[in-house]
Amino acid sequence: MLRKKASIVNHIFKAVIFLVLLLAVLHGVSYLVMPKAEVRLSKTRSHESMRVFDEPDNSLDVLFFGHSGVYSAISPMELYKDFGFTSYVCSQPAQLPWESAQWLRALLKVQSPKLVVFEVDHLFYDKGTTVLGNSFKHLVDGAFPVLKNHTGWKDWFTRRPKHERSANKGFYYNTSVQPYTGKKKFTETDKVYKIGKKHMDALEQVYTLCKENGIELMLLEVPSAVVWDYTRFNAVKYYAQKRGLDFIDLNQHFEELKFSWKTDTRDKGDHLNYSGALKVCGYIGRHMKEKYNLADRRDDPKYATWKEDLQRYEKLVKGEKR
Repeated sequence: MLRKKASIVNHIFKAVIFLVLLLAVLHGVSYLVMPKAEVRLSKTRSHESMRVFDEPDNSLDVLFFGHSGVYSAISPMELYKDFGFTSYVCSQPAQLPWESAQWLRALLKVQSPKLVVFEVDHLFYDKGTTVLGNSFKHLVDGAFPVLKNHTGWKDWFTRRPKHERSANKGFYYNTSVQPYTGKKKFTETDKVYKIGKKHMDALEQVYTLCKENGIELMLLEVPSAVVWDYTRFNAVKYYAQKRGLDFIDLNQHFEELKFSWKTDTRDKGDHLNYSGALKVCGYIGRHMKEKYNLADRRDDPKYATWKEDLQRYEKLVKGEKR
């Protein structure tokens, strides 16, 4: 009996030692695959959005930050085609405000945008299990980026050159239609949603980074039938007034957008589809072009690659292979 117990203890001890050594090796190897920008480590949930680092240095006029609502509603190639300025959507599913701040800080090492657009809906990811789950996931990924950053270790072993530029520039192209049939009303009220301190601190970091680097900051809310309401609008409005920022809530401009929840959403009012994105881009593209005097790059030889990317993007929209 004593020998049997000793054998079990010995096996457990060996297993623990093996696990500790494995974790140590993974943590060590992670340093070999770390990308140059910290934000590119493990906090990536969308490879497409990370390809912003494959864009030529100092070539982006506008950077968009937010969650999945942004990459569903903003198409940089549509903005370039119609208005001429260059942009990229730096957003991922359930992105948190401090991730946006970290991402902006990393990008400012290689880009010098004239305008940053901060989607305000992700300021309200402050309740429920989504944030907790993502925070735990980020903690694990941060300790062992080799587990997540498979592109990094493949590049390290194969010495591959820089990736091809993204034709979508972070936009998620989807033509599915699932109408919103609810009867939620955007009812005016004096109540104000209290945004969490950590989220507000992150927005302040973005504001400070923009101010220090001479970048305009614009706050944006894309159409949302599921979670947006007037208390949230009030919270952002008061912050925008305090900081003297431009704030556009597209939920108050449906008539000008010619927007319809019957045709412009892919999942019953939570995210937009391509039809909705075209309407959003048309509206905010005009606004940004006029208010921020963004340059037209369409005939600039220094931005010839954007014409190439536009051709690839249009093939995608037409259902052809890129």
